[in-house]
Amino acid sequence: MSACVKLAAYDFFLVAAIRSAVQILLLQSAIIKQQKDLSSGCKRPQVYFVLGRTIAGTVSVCCQFYAYQNMNIGDASAIIFSSPFITGILAAILLKERFTVFNLLATLVSFGGIILVARPPFIFRSQADDAPFRFAAASIAFAASIATSIAILNIRKIGNKVDSYVITYYFSIVCFIVPIIIFSITTSYRLPQCGATRWLLIAVGVLGFLGQISFTNAIQLEKATLISIIRTTDVIFGYILELIIFGSSPSLLSIFGSLLIIAGASALALKKWYDIKSDRKDCNQSKTTEQSINQHQDFTETHL
Repeated sequence: MSACVKLAAYDFFLVAAIRSAVQILLLQSAIIKQQKDLSSGCKRPQVYFVLGRTIAGTVSVCCQFYAYQNMNIGDASAIIFSSPFITGILAAILLKERFTVFNLLATLVSFGGIILVARPPFIFRSQADDAPFRFAAASIAFAASIATSIAILNIRKIGNKVDSYVITYYFSIVCFIVPIIIFSITTSYRLPQCGATRWLLIAVGVLGFLGQISFTNAIQLEKATLISIIRTTDVIFGYILELIIFGSSPSLLSIFGSLLIIAGASALALKKWYDIKSDRKDCNQSKTTEQSINQHQDFTETHL
């Protein structure tokens, strides 16, 4: 999808709006077929978190599309992929979730990777004329990561009270209305040209929809740890597409920074998997001990 966004070469607000319009049409048919209850997202207090998810998600999509169009796809993907670390920090502050020393170390490694990818001019004395512009694009990619984290926290607060299709449907509506209004105010309106451009814009919507559905199904069928590690391939494919389609190769600093981000994310995912496994083991041991005690009591009572 990221390559289609860059190839479309249209204002990122328009691309986001068209992507959401296609997504609405596809979701509408799925909601009607499966008879989803849209009113579940309008009840208190869920409506506040649904609204928070839609607004944060809209900001994230617009910032992501801007980053894809104005910097290397792999670099943008690497910075955007830092959202798990930001989510951990915000969850510790807002939801009072545990934030261990290991989480802190993984976050610092990831943040170091972000600095290497973004290469801020006040740290790296680059002579390139586009260095300030490139850093601005990287900052917007980081803003997308923060917005994604806020959206995830809102989804956590919603829990299972609202169906994922319903949440995505409301998000798509807001992500269509807001960008199209901003685009109409800030840019002279013109329809995309016929041919490849329109097909690219439609492809953005279809691929975005398929990506969300595939991710949701993967979460339901497989362990989140494995999925988190597999998602790191987004960065690798981003660099491959940038090289093949646009002929732009990443710098050594970008590659090293991306590897740091991937390593931090993978370590965090594996640590979470280990913690869950240990908790289950302790729980099973407690149940076994309790059963043994009950059996001993029954044996004693029988012989008394």
